[in-house]
Amino acid sequence: MDEPVELSVIIPAFNEEWRLPPTLLDYIDYLDSHYSSYELIVVDDGSTDKTVEVAKKFAKIHPHVTITTLGRNRGKGCAVRTGMLSARGTRRLFADADGATPCAELARLEDAIRAGADIAIGSRALSSRDTSISTRWYRKYLGRGFNACVNALILPGIADTQCGFKLFSARAAEAIFSRQTSDGFSFDVEILYLSRRLGFSLREVPINWINVPGSKVNLIADSVKMFRDILKFRVAHRAVSRL
Repeated sequence: MDEPVELSVIIPAFNEEWRLPPTLLDYIDYLDSHYSSYELIVVDDGSTDKTVEVAKKFAKIHPHVTITTLGRNRGKGCAVRTGMLSARGTRRLFADADGATPCAELARLEDAIRAGADIAIGSRALSSRDTSISTRWYRKYLGRGFNACVNALILPGIADTQCGFKLFSARAAEAIFSRQTSDGFSFDVEILYLSRRLGFSLREVPINWINVPGSKVNLIADSVKMFRDILKFRVAHRAVSRL
């Protein structure tokens, strides 16, 4: 059995040959300086560009980097679930390949875990004196509108369900992701809903975040699909109860 490590970082990637390298460089630099043991898992979601080649080059020169390939495009939710359930970390982070959240923001989530949370999630909707958010105005307001609907339907009290920067204890990750069913972008809502059903403590943390061009999310079409999925989650997980 593989030895556990202090931290696992899962980066789902679909056609990210240009945005992935600076993200990996940022994460490797920070993790090398702050962690005695870690693994950085790139999960390729059926890319048709040179994402796999790029990740393999990093893995060849850095012992902490590995790549898992799904073979075909399954969706971000599937990629994150695959990485989380194969990880060895006592804490497990998933982060977007675009590098919108600098790895240094991990310290804020780690503080929340040390304070007793099972799960700490980055938030672009909460403000603080030492964080800032840079994004397009229409993405900001469409995102807030979507989140308001999610709050009303299934997840009250969470200001930003969709930020791709979430940290879990190993116990929480294994319990939640083993029950996750959504392979698409709605998976964030599902895992947060499951965290509440299972009784895990969650803290939302303001972070620095900047919009990076090249998003794979279609704000209109994907939002419609996500709402359809969200309406299914209550039924799908009605039998889930506190651990």
